[in-house]
Amino acid sequence: MKQVLLFWLILLAGCATQTQTVRTAAQPEAGRARSEVPVHQAPAPDVMIPPPPVAYPAEPGRIAEPVPGGVIDWSGRTVRATGSGIADPGITNPAQARLMAERAAVVNAQRNLLEIVKGVRINSDTRVENYMTRYDLVSSSVEGVVVGARQVGPAQWDSVRGVAQVELELALVGPQSLAQAMEPALAASRSERAPELTPAVEEFFRQYSALVIEARDTSLKPALFPRIYDEDGNLLLDTEQAFGQTGRPAVQYIRELDEILNRPEFSRQPLVVRLRQIRGRLGADIVLSRQDADRLRWLKDGARFLLEAGRLIIKLAL
Repeated sequence: MKQVLLFWLILLAGCATQTQTVRTAAQPEAGRARSEVPVHQAPAPDVMIPPPPVAYPAEPGRIAEPVPGGVIDWSGRTVRATGSGIADPGITNPAQARLMAERAAVVNAQRNLLEIVKGVRINSDTRVENYMTRYDLVSSSVEGVVVGARQVGPAQWDSVRGVAQVELELALVGPQSLAQAMEPALAASRSERAPELTPAVEEFFRQYSALVIEARDTSLKPALFPRIYDEDGNLLLDTEQAFGQTGRPAVQYIRELDEILNRPEFSRQPLVVRLRQIRGRLGADIVLSRQDADRLRWLKDGARFLLEAGRLIIKLAL
């Protein structure tokens, strides 16, 4: 009886061992099967193509070009000029003397502002004064927006010297701006071909939040409407022709990438390409490498979308 009981115990122990062995051997297969099942990932958030416009990324004064009598603030998109006026010693009434000095300061600031505006670069071959010479309507419009320039703060009054000083500011783009005053000339050179949302343009906006041209360690000069070429001299983009009716600038200027990367509109990385050379008499046009130019052959089709969304950005430091 004991022998029979011992036999059954040995038999049961063997079966349990075999079962455990089978389960242990099968376990890696089950794990492997699970690892081969694709992990479900949440779909990427919908990207509006073309993307919506963004606010200007750079703070005023970050890309500022000092000029005689004032400054061209490319990041702030304004031109500012100062003017001084001296009180007439023949006027004995202090309040009237101050008022006349302030008026003289405004006239002086307007004169300085007009001279600064004439020197603003359109591209590497042209300044605003060239457009004013060619188009009488542009000349009168520019002079008109200068006269209507906004005064920045109250006039400064030096009662000891009898001198007043004022600062005027004119927008480069937008309503009552320099770009608006030049609209007759810009419209004459603008391409009327409707922009095309081609597959290449759509693919760019799915992958990137903006196009950034890295030019910080170069002598590139900012301009309202710079042109972009490849190394063989082929024109990739004339931003003046692509400039839309929105009044937005052709390009935006920044000093550091953090100025855009820290903002939610640029949560997807921008495409950053390096300036290869500088082109033109005024040093404001851009030459890209052949490799980067090949990647951006869609620019003529997609430029209007980039510009109107404020997503064509040049990184430099004056």
